[in-house]
Amino acid sequence: MFTRVLFYLALDSLAALVSMKSVEAEQSGATPPPGVTTAEVSIPNTRRVELVSHVNGHQYALDVALPFESPPPQGYGVLYVLDGYKYFASATEVVRALGNAHGVVVVGIGYPDDPAYLQKILTRRGPVPTYLAGMPAAESAPELERTYDLTLPASEAQLEAQNLLHAPRQKSSNVGGLDDFLKIIETEVKPRVAALARVDPANQALFGHSFGGLAALHALFVEPNAFRTFIIASPSIWWNNREVLADEHKFATLISSGLATPRVLVTVGSEESTPPRLPASWGIDPADLRESTYRARMVENGRDLVARLKALHGAPGYVIENYAVFDKEAHGVAAWSALARGAPFAFSTQIESEEIESQKVAAADDHHGR
Repeated sequence: MFTRVLFYLALDSLAALVSMKSVEAEQSGATPPPGVTTAEVSIPNTRRVELVSHVNGHQYALDVALPFESPPPQGYGVLYVLDGYKYFASATEVVRALGNAHGVVVVGIGYPDDPAYLQKILTRRGPVPTYLAGMPAAESAPELERTYDLTLPASEAQLEAQNLLHAPRQKSSNVGGLDDFLKIIETEVKPRVAALARVDPANQALFGHSFGGLAALHALFVEPNAFRTFIIASPSIWWNNREVLADEHKFATLISSGLATPRVLVTVGSEESTPPRLPASWGIDPADLRESTYRARMVENGRDLVARLKALHGAPGYVIENYAVFDKEAHGVAAWSALARGAPFAFSTQIESEEIESQKVAAADDHHGR
């Protein structure tokens, strides 16, 4: 199926290898040398919040990184990261590396990692596709659940129409949960974050990659005032015959009338429209892979999108950053470059404003001291 292609494009081979080696080490029963103690690695000043949604009844885990400093007068900015189980740690370090971005909370939206939950997902979404069968449950279960949460609905016939690799047909019940997922972020995730720290509702950003990029783009079109900044990385615009673009005209009307002024960054890896090299053992026909990659138009769809968004005449505050194409990067690794580019884009204005205010205060103090 076509979703399988994008999974392969999204899979960073090095990360997969490291993950599998970690599992092998754990299963080997290796013990530390005498006198050496071990413990789970953690990120300082972080919290985990788990919830069962009243919207769809599904379970989620929020990883929250709090700033070390007190909040600014208006409250902390917030970076919401889709696929948090993959990108939360990296996003946290990127934000903390910004130096003066002490007013930003990072929230990774993901799933619980206890064995009972993972098995429940595998049972609910099963049977497990062949390409996930060799993965540990901690990796395969979230992949299945994210596919549901981050995609728009598609019928069995529509799924078959985009199935160019002749893989087993995806079930329509395993896709299409995106609108509910966005409602969960607004009505259940955001309130829980606000209960942990004083946040600024006017300075929040959403990051998503691949299917997460599709989700962030859909959020931009249907609720452009929900976030100040949208970081749309390698969006799967191809999904269900580019269905996500159906709401673009409504978005354009809001922008032209000045009713919404979002800030938007779209990114992609330069190699995302190039068929990747896959192991022969995966059984993917090279001709089918070339056709699938061509149909996805990852680089081209993003470029066309940015051109259309830039052509809109919005009110002051509407910003469309130049299309960011990361040289010699494939789909999987481009997510980290998108984070590195996206966090400063989202919060540099806040940093600059704080520096200007600080300089004004210092100048006033110096003037009065003379």
